[in-house]
Amino acid sequence: MISPGSLAFGDKTEVGHTSKAKKVTIKNAGKKKTLSVDIEMESVPPSMFVLKSECEKTLAPGKKCKLSVIFMPTDTTPQTGTLTITDTVTGEPQSVGLSGTGKAPK
Repeated sequence: MISPGSLAFGDKTEVGHTSKAKKVTIKNAGKKKTLSVDIEMESVPPSMFVLKSECEKTLAPGKKCKLSVIFMPTDTTPQTGTLTITDTVTGEPQSVGLSGTGKAPK
């Protein structure tokens, strides 16, 4: 289980600066006898969104980990991206939508 399903950084981060980190929680929502979740890959396409911290590890049932994403705008064009997380349970990558718009410098 991944939450939230999207991260919106809004339009408050000034061009050339870095936003505050936003967190994504990855949780193995399985019962005691289910398999552990193995986080195989987290990636953000080359863009203005950057993984600040990662949590590549095996999660036992009921356990969770958090990763952080920051937004570093280089202009005022609205940006979108996708954080992709592959695990051994769903069989397909799960994704978190990313969006943000840089604020013009003063």
